[in-house]
Amino acid sequence: MNSHPADDSLRPVPVERADLALTLVLLASLGAACATPPTLRVRSDVLDKITIENKLLLFDAENELNIAIDARDQVVDEIARLKDDMRRAKKKRQVAERDEEVFAEKGDAERARLAVLRGQAADAQTEYLDARLEWARERLDKERRQLVVAKAKFELAKAKLVKKNNVPGASSIDLADFEEQVADYAEDVGDSEADIQEAEAVMKEAEAQWVAANGALRDASGGALGSRWLD
Repeated sequence: MNSHPADDSLRPVPVERADLALTLVLLASLGAACATPPTLRVRSDVLDKITIENKLLLFDAENELNIAIDARDQVVDEIARLKDDMRRAKKKRQVAERDEEVFAEKGDAERARLAVLRGQAADAQTEYLDARLEWARERLDKERRQLVVAKAKFELAKAKLVKKNNVPGASSIDLADFEEQVADYAEDVGDSEADIQEAEAVMKEAEAQWVAANGALRDASGGALGSRWLD
């Protein structure tokens, strides 16, 4: 599993009063959720009072958190690959432009025409990759929001465990606050779906244009060029 620790941190938040079992971190708005940890968290020194055996009850919530981290990392890696693909597509465009000039100067009209079509296909590919990159970025925003939800659920699971074991500090925890936090962050996730769908529609249209440009190149070259899989 890849790791991007900048978003994974569940570091304890400093507190001013030792008798508090949780810490409230004031944020400017809940919209910052995609880049920050939950605001309501169980203090680590309170959780430390619970036995290791009882902490095993946190396994499901921690596993959900790890799954959310992995899902976020997969989109991060996809974005990196798309950027590499875009650099290659732009390079193909440069080569096609050079070949067009060379073949035109040599009077090789057929090869010059193919070079033009190669350039057009590379342009269409770049447009498609750019649209796919935007789609991936919108999905990344959602995955980051979902990661915060998973963190909030993990904090809720810890709060429930503290209350169940009635360790010192448990009386200061209000489970309703933790449950409300999960619900609020979950609602924030839903706000990103419309942007994802819009970006996906743009991407599919760009993909269709790329397919058409490749088809024209393939027809003109007798099938020798224009494959999406052989760059």
